[in-house]
Amino acid sequence: MVQDSFKLLIGSSDDLVVVAMTSEDIGTAPYKFKSAPEVAVISLSKSGRAELITTLLKDFPDLRVVVVVKSEDLDLQAHALELGAVGIVHEDQNPALLLEAIRQTHSGETWLNQVVLNKLLQRKKSDEPQNGPNASKFDSSSGFESLTNRELEVLDLIGTGLKNKEIAEKLLISEPTVRCHLSSIYGKLGVKDRLNLVIKAYQIGLLEI
Repeated sequence: MVQDSFKLLIGSSDDLVVVAMTSEDIGTAPYKFKSAPEVAVISLSKSGRAELITTLLKDFPDLRVVVVVKSEDLDLQAHALELGAVGIVHEDQNPALLLEAIRQTHSGETWLNQVVLNKLLQRKKSDEPQNGPNASKFDSSSGFESLTNRELEVLDLIGTGLKNKEIAEKLLISEPTVRCHLSSIYGKLGVKDRLNLVIKAYQIGLLEI
């Protein structure tokens, strides 16, 4: 029933196509796709196997993973992000938000709740040695010293949660220019998306919650 609901919802949009569905346990039966998926929507419950995210990303490194979870289960949401999910939609939210989350994550954005991100960052910080993040702030190996002033401005605005269009308006530049700056930032810092960029910047003290 959940699968059919997702298929009907996603299939109702002209720009989205469902290439495969499965409810098989990933540990007992292989999943099969006729064509490589670009975005995976995974429904997780408290007993759900979040490790499926790791398995999928191992086989499809460029896959963007959106999870649908209960809004109150913050630990599971944080765990999903740690495993590589880039989108979180709550079961009690408007179904249209799932479609928007698919589109946004497919375009390279993230879609998640600020409370969950804060929880994840706090958890990661507590896992670091006490002098780890601050000690590495000016470490040449971090990559941040190579960022230009404009790239640092873009990074700062990303930390406030602004989208590319909003950043462009704020800095009086075009949206393609923002994307160009982002590509440069990702390359210099060795990250692949906004979420990992924010986490890395937070860990070394360039961004605050």
